[in-house]
Amino acid sequence: MKRFLLLFSVLVIGSASAQTPVMYDAIGFDSYDALFVKVRKEGRNYFCHPVSGILVDGVEDHAGDLVVVVKDGAYGVIDVNGKLLGGFDYDEVKLMTHYDGQWYPGIRYNYQFAQLKKDGKYGLVDQHGRTIAEPRFQELSVLNKDVIGFRENDKWGWLRASDGKTIQQPLYDELGKSYLFEHTLEIYLNGKKGIAHENGELLIRPVNDRLDNIFLQSRKYAHFFKGKNSGLMDSTGAIVLPAVYETLIPCGGSDFLQVQEAERHGLIDVTGKEITPALYDKIHDFVRGRAIVEKAGRMGVIAENGELLLSPQYNEIEFRNSSGQIAFGNPVVADFNPVSNLSKEYLNRKAAEDNMKALPYYLWVKNHEHKIGVFDWKGVKVIVPEKFSEISTLYQQGETYFHAVQGNLYAVYDKQGNEILPLKYRLQTDVYINRSYNYGDLNTSPYIFPVYDDKQLGLYDVQKKKFIIPVSEVEISWLNERCFEVRRNVEGVSYTKESAVYDIDGELLIPYSKDIYQLKMLSEQLLLAEMESQYVIFDMKGRKVYERADWNRNGYYSGYTMPEYHNKGDKPFKSGLFKIRIKEGNLFIDEKGKEVRFTGFAYVSEFWDNLAWAVKETGDKVRYGLIDIKGNVVLEPQYDRLDAINDHPNLVMVRKNGKYGVLDRQGKLILEPVYDTISTFSPELLEVTLKDKVGLTDNNGKMVVEPRFDNISRNYSGIKRTWPVLVQEGNDFSFMNEGGRPSLIRGKSKIY
Repeated sequence: MKRFLLLFSVLVIGSASAQTPVMYDAIGFDSYDALFVKVRKEGRNYFCHPVSGILVDGVEDHAGDLVVVVKDGAYGVIDVNGKLLGGFDYDEVKLMTHYDGQWYPGIRYNYQFAQLKKDGKYGLVDQHGRTIAEPRFQELSVLNKDVIGFRENDKWGWLRASDGKTIQQPLYDELGKSYLFEHTLEIYLNGKKGIAHENGELLIRPVNDRLDNIFLQSRKYAHFFKGKNSGLMDSTGAIVLPAVYETLIPCGGSDFLQVQEAERHGLIDVTGKEITPALYDKIHDFVRGRAIVEKAGRMGVIAENGELLLSPQYNEIEFRNSSGQIAFGNPVVADFNPVSNLSKEYLNRKAAEDNMKALPYYLWVKNHEHKIGVFDWKGVKVIVPEKFSEISTLYQQGETYFHAVQGNLYAVYDKQGNEILPLKYRLQTDVYINRSYNYGDLNTSPYIFPVYDDKQLGLYDVQKKKFIIPVSEVEISWLNERCFEVRRNVEGVSYTKESAVYDIDGELLIPYSKDIYQLKMLSEQLLLAEMESQYVIFDMKGRKVYERADWNRNGYYSGYTMPEYHNKGDKPFKSGLFKIRIKEGNLFIDEKGKEVRFTGFAYVSEFWDNLAWAVKETGDKVRYGLIDIKGNVVLEPQYDRLDAINDHPNLVMVRKNGKYGVLDRQGKLILEPVYDTISTFSPELLEVTLKDKVGLTDNNGKMVVEPRFDNISRNYSGIKRTWPVLVQEGNDFSFMNEGGRPSLIRGKSKIY
């Protein structure tokens, strides 16, 4: 367990309350544990807590808010704030902590204890340093956050974690955690097993050869054994099913139990009522009230009332959802703790999965001739007949379609079992190379889907019962939910393509032209296209809304420094105006194609939140300011230069009269332009230089570390990958804790 142990002399430095700095030969960061820094004294390195000043030889373990440390061969435990919980008086310290799920920063622990060993006996303290038990027990076991098991005179009892008072005197041979009933423990006596309540009440006497857990869909039971037979008990110890069953196996996704007679399986409920007789070689878990059964090497399906929906006659049966995914059971999936800050992408994906779960499921069968078919969930209606070698699913915005393959051809069926397209379309010969259908997720219609015929492609509308784009050698790219681009080869001309734009009804918006490239939606109603090297904006009726001869792919570099703001999901006309990038740096259009200029400015940036940076030129002087969408001056042009700041997307560095300051995106002054340099230090901090001295400010302009140091080093292994920072002032080194609070640790040099 021990990672290292440095046997040095006891070194105790002044506490934080004494306010007495301690000078070391050298100080530096420790890459092993974020809570400590390194200090060197008389040629030896030690570990020091930068807040409390506690000095130790080594760091053994760290979990939650507790840290095991070593000093002079003795063990102790401190909290993350550097408070010593007791003294350095133990032969061993072991952390006993627990949390649910996968660890992440900030996770909530169910409990945090430190087990203390001294002279072969064990005691316990909690995360606050409160002594639960002095080291006097043979052994300790944390059973849960409320109960601690202890062994005394080779027998086990338990005590209360809150105050250390004994609940159960030592009586049992063993204790264990119970995962079956709340507030219960597993007890063992004379080789027999039982269950007791945390308060000491005996629920199930320890007279059972075995006592397992049975978890049904909505209930939990204790599975007890008498000889070769078994039965069920509830949380009070009352017998639910007598011990007359050779086997009792929970059937997943249900409240049923599998029983066995003469090597055949059947189902009963917890009252002993027979659901289905013991007829089958195997019964699979239930999914939405259906279970696959096997008999004599064949598969069938039963309902949860025991009714046989499909007789065991198939080689294979699968349960599939509307997107064609195989469903194996009804697992209970817990959400992550809210502290983990679930991403928007995760929440959207989970919502989509929940929607999918609400849609119909289907029974996929393969018969003895290896032909595949699809039944509805009741096992009554044939959706796709059993005559195909392969069936795949096309899920389109809530509607399910089946591609049924026979040989090299396929047909298409809808979810009601109607044949939409006959068996005549060829499979794609190379689905990995063929990329002729793009951005299909933009197609929100549940009734329009692509149809391939080898390398040819078309679009079919189920409601209209026709192809809106006939199958041919084309490429289709969706531009938004209402329109798409179709590209095809120019007849008689090699390596040349032409493009057209259609709407979702199949109406031609922009006729075929070989000079159209780089189509992009600017809004729901406007489309940007490149034609003959020039940009043109069309509306959804194919009419030209805007074009000009000098607006093309080459653009124009203005020479002005402008921070760019590109938030994911922002649309070009978000503020109502779209910037035309030409030599004239002050040109915009509205959604009707009307040109808009802002009088008196040489250049205006793109708008964000209805604001834009604006440049005013007076002679050879260039000044930057801020205007709103109506051209009103929000911030007078007064700055010589603007620059983005890495890791600080909402801040802008400005220069005025050779000095630097900071604004936010709304033009609010964060830092006066009085600094020699400003740069990013961390996502939360800026480093500023004033008269060759450096300091730190936060993103709101609050001075965290005054600019009086020669150098500041970030602690990438520390708190927030920043703290404590190491500062240098002349030949002296020291640490600053989080928030800029001075540490008592000083050094004559730096440990690298």
